[in-house]
Amino acid sequence: MTSALSEIIRLWLRQKRHDFRWQQIFLTVYFGGLYVAMVVGFYYGMHDELAAHPVPSAAVLLVPLAAVGVQFGDLFMKLFWRRSPVEMDDYLRTRPVANTDWARFVLFDTSLGTLQWMLALMLAFVAFFFLPWWSALLALVLTFSVSMVNALFQNCWRRAPGNEWTLPLVFGYLVWTGLMWAVSVGGFVLAAVQTGGMDEVFSNATSGLLPYALASSAALLLVNVLAAFVLHRYFTRMKNHNEEMHAPAASPVHSFGQVSLWSIEWVQILRSKRLRVSFFLIAGIFILNTYLQQQPTIQGDMHGINIMLLFGIAFPSIILAQWVLGVEANFFSGIWTKPWPVEGILRRKYMFFCAICGVMALCFLPCVIWMGMSPWSWFCSLLFSCGVFVLPFMATCLFSSRMDLFASAFFNYQGGNKQLNFFSFIMFIPMGIWFAAYYFVPSPWSHLIIGGLGILGLLLHRPYIHWVSNIWHRRRYKIMERWLTE
Repeated sequence: MTSALSEIIRLWLRQKRHDFRWQQIFLTVYFGGLYVAMVVGFYYGMHDELAAHPVPSAAVLLVPLAAVGVQFGDLFMKLFWRRSPVEMDDYLRTRPVANTDWARFVLFDTSLGTLQWMLALMLAFVAFFFLPWWSALLALVLTFSVSMVNALFQNCWRRAPGNEWTLPLVFGYLVWTGLMWAVSVGGFVLAAVQTGGMDEVFSNATSGLLPYALASSAALLLVNVLAAFVLHRYFTRMKNHNEEMHAPAASPVHSFGQVSLWSIEWVQILRSKRLRVSFFLIAGIFILNTYLQQQPTIQGDMHGINIMLLFGIAFPSIILAQWVLGVEANFFSGIWTKPWPVEGILRRKYMFFCAICGVMALCFLPCVIWMGMSPWSWFCSLLFSCGVFVLPFMATCLFSSRMDLFASAFFNYQGGNKQLNFFSFIMFIPMGIWFAAYYFVPSPWSHLIIGGLGILGLLLHRPYIHWVSNIWHRRRYKIMERWLTE
C-alpha cells in the first residue's frame, strides 16, 4: 500500500466517523430484525412439513440461480440509492495521487458498501435455514460477487467521459450477463441429462448431483472475478480529469441553446436525493396497487370502482407539490436577481405537476384497453387530479421550508418544524368528493361532476395562483428570513 493510498483511507475513515449517525444503526437493526423474525417464523411454521419432507440435496443447484437472479434488482437499487465517490475532489487533485491509487481506493470503498452486502446476507440467511450450512457461505460469496460487478459497472458508467467508453461498457455487461446465466443454468441442464429429465432433479435419490452444483458455482465465481478485474482495470485506464469537458459540464440541460425553465423541474427531481427517492417510490407503489385493484375479483366487490386510480394519478405530484418552493429556498438570493416573478414560477410548477399527472394517467392506459376500466373514469379522474387535487397545494409556497436536497428521504422530517400542516388535511376534501361521487351518484352524472370540477379548477388556476403570489409578496421578507435561519 502506497503512502498516498493510506492517506486517502485515513481521510475516508475520518469522514465516516464524522458522518456517523446512531439513527442509521437503529434503522439497520430494526429492519434487519424484522427480516430475521420473518425468516425464522416462516421456518418454524414449516418445521413439521420439512421434517416429513426434507429438502433434497439437489436444491443446492438453486444457489447459483438465486445469486444470478438478484442481478437486475440489485442494479436498479444501486442506480437509485448508491452515491459513492468515483472522482477525486479538488483537494485530492492538488496532491500527488496516482490514478492507480485512486482506483484501488474506489475498489476498497465499493467492497465495504452496505448495498453490496445487503442482498448477499439476506440470501445467505435463508440458505442457512433451508439448505446445508455450507450453502449459506456459498450463497454469500456468489451473491456478493454479482453485487460487486454491478457496483463496479456503475462506477465505470459514472466516470466514463463519453460514448467511446460507455458503449464497450454496455456490450461487456451484456456479455457478462449471458455468461452468468449460461453457467448457472448449465448446472441444471447437466443434472437433467444425468437423471433423465428435469422432473427427476429434485427427487430424494439425486444426492450425486452435488458436484454439478459445486462446478456451476465455481464457474460462476470465476466469471464474476474476471468481470470485476476487467472493470477495475477499465476504471483505472479512464481519464481522471478532462479539462475540456470540465467547464461546460455545469449546465447539462439546454433547450434551443438556453437553459429551459421547464427542464429545471425535472433536474430537481433527478439530482435531489430526497425528491428522487420519494417520487419514484410513491409512483411505483401506486402503479402496482392500481393494477392490483383492477383485478376482476376485486372490482366485483367494489362495484367496478378502482379506489386507487385517483391516488395513482395524483399522489406523485402531491409529493412534489407539498414543497413547492422548498428547492428554490436553497438559492433564493440568486433567483431574486433574475426576471422570474414568483407567479411565473408557481404557474410553471403547476403545469409541471399537471404533466406528471398526465404521465401517470398514461401508465394506466392498459387498464382501460385490456382490464375493463372505464375510459370516462380514467379521463375524468385525470381532470379532477389536475384541477382540484393538485391546485390547492400551490398555496404551500407560503409555508414551504428550505429542503435539504441531498439528505435521505427515509424517516426524514427535516422541514417539518414540529408544526401541524394545514394542507395535509386539505387533501382529504377532494378525496371525499371523488369517492362520494363514484359511490353514491349514478355513472353518467358522477363523470359529469368529477370532470366538471376538474375543468372548473383548470379554468380558475390563473386567478388562484395570482392570488397566492400576491400573498407571498406581502410576506416575502418574513418568508426569506425564515429560509435563512433554517
